[in-house]
Amino acid sequence: MKRIFFSSSWVIRLLFALLLGCATTLVAPAQEGRLVREKVHGKSLENTVTGEVADRSVSIYLPPSYDKLPAKRYPVVYLLHGIMDTDGTWILEWSQKGDGWGTVPRLMDRASAERRFGEMIVVMPDQKTKFGGSFYTNSKVTGNWEDFTVRDLVSYVDGKYRTIAKASSRGIAGHSMGGYGAITIGMKHPDVFSVVYGLNPAVLGWSRDLTIDNPGFANVLKVKTLEEALQQGVYTFGIIVVGQAFSPNASRPPFFFDPPFVLVNGKLQPSEPAFRMWEDHFPVKMVDTYGSNLTKLRGLRFDSGYEDEFLHIPPTARALSTELTARGIEHIFEEYNGDHRNRLWGRTGRLANEVFPYFWLLLDSEK
Repeated sequence: MKRIFFSSSWVIRLLFALLLGCATTLVAPAQEGRLVREKVHGKSLENTVTGEVADRSVSIYLPPSYDKLPAKRYPVVYLLHGIMDTDGTWILEWSQKGDGWGTVPRLMDRASAERRFGEMIVVMPDQKTKFGGSFYTNSKVTGNWEDFTVRDLVSYVDGKYRTIAKASSRGIAGHSMGGYGAITIGMKHPDVFSVVYGLNPAVLGWSRDLTIDNPGFANVLKVKTLEEALQQGVYTFGIIVVGQAFSPNASRPPFFFDPPFVLVNGKLQPSEPAFRMWEDHFPVKMVDTYGSNLTKLRGLRFDSGYEDEFLHIPPTARALSTELTARGIEHIFEEYNGDHRNRLWGRTGRLANEVFPYFWLLLDSEK
C-alpha cells in the first residue's frame, strides 16, 4: 500500500533525521514556542449568500527560536480542521490527550526538543461555515474558501511572519474534511504548496455510507431547518455541508444547494447536474484533470484507519491510491489500526510521528 520516491537529498535528510532521533535522551527539556491568534480578512468570503464572517480566526504557532533569532525564516505547514471543528481542534486540550502532547503547540515543542523534526511555523485557520464546514472549496453560496486559503491566508502569513515564502518550503495537511481540502488544494496549486498530507480524508468518492443507499440523502429532501437536519444525524447535515460546497444553488433556500439524488416514484435516483457536480469534486475523479500538477509535488501522502466509523473513507482512500498508481504518480498511502481520531494525538500519535516528520523531511528550511 506504500509508494514513495526520494531524491538523493531527501535520503540524506532522512538519515540525518534518524540519527537525530537516536539522540533524544540527550536533549534538554522542551522550550516553548508562542501561539498567536489573528483575524485574517477574506476578500474571497465577502457578501456570501449564507452570511459568512469574512474576518476569520487563525491560530499560528511560532517555534521557540522565533523571537530569539530575528533574522531566521521558517518553513510553514497549513493545518486544516474537519467538519464542525474550528482551529480550536488543534490548540485546545482534549481529555484523552493526557500525556502532555495533546495540542499542536505542546506537540511541536516536545517533538522538536526530542529532535524528531526541526522548527516550523504551523498555521491553523477556522474555516467552519454557519452550516458546519467549507470543504475548502469555492462556493457560490458560502464563499470562495479555496481562494481564501491559497491567496488571502498565505499572503497574510508571508507578509507578517518570517516564513520562507516559496512553495518548496510550504506544506498543507488536514484531517477528515481538512484532509479532503489538503489533497484537492495540493492538486490544484503545486505552485503554492509542495507537500501534502491527508489524515483520514473524507468524501474522496462514492462508497459505503456515501452512496444513494444512505438514508441521509432522502432525509435531506424532507427537513426544513438546520436544527431538523441535526436531529436526523451526522449524515443529513453533512450532506447539506457537502452540497453547499459541491452543488451550490443560491436560488434554493433554506440550504442553498441542489441535492445529487431526488425521489422519483418513491425511489431515489441521480439528479443532474448536481450528481455530476459532486463527482467532479471527488479527488478519485480529479486525478485525470490534475495529474500533471500532482507530478510537481515533492510529496503526497494520505492514510485511513481500518476501523474508521465513516465507512467510505478506507475504500475511497484505496481507490485514490489505485488511480494515482495507474498514472505513475508517486505517493504514500497507509492503512493503520485505528478509527477516525483515536491515533492522531499523543507522544505515540500520528501527528508527532508521521505528519510533521514528513513535512520536515521534504520541505526546504534555512541551511
